[in-house]
Amino acid sequence: MRRIDERAGDENGEFAERLVAAHYGITHANDRADWYDCVHEERGTKYEVKATQVRIDGLDPDSRVEVGGRFRLWEGQTRSLLNSDAQNTAWFVFVLLDENGSPVDHRRMRPSTVWSLVRDEFGGWDDSGHREMGRQQKLPIEAVF
Repeated sequence: MRRIDERAGDENGEFAERLVAAHYGITHANDRADWYDCVHEERGTKYEVKATQVRIDGLDPDSRVEVGGRFRLWEGQTRSLLNSDAQNTAWFVFVLLDENGSPVDHRRMRPSTVWSLVRDEFGGWDDSGHREMGRQQKLPIEAVF
């Protein structure tokens, strides 16, 4: 784990991606496409890794505001994973980190399950301030674990 942490630097997302790759024995390939982070080379199975810490900074410009962590999902990524999963070849993996960035738990979910969760429990996709990324939904930790 120490070697994974050193390669990822301070980036929680990349750290989680490398953890997932090591855990499942797959390739960390976040530079191949914008809709998945890891791939099982023999099967072609794609893994999109989402990470959050238990508490995050709510980014008030004047002070630190701690809020509960949440997993940011993008509609376009989820659609791509849904299309790939038509042959049971895609997963979301949610990684929960503690306040210090150490792994606490992870959960693997099918893209169709994630899509249904977003639609049925959170009313669908919301506009984001990141127009180039499209619509998003931020799932609280409790919705995943």
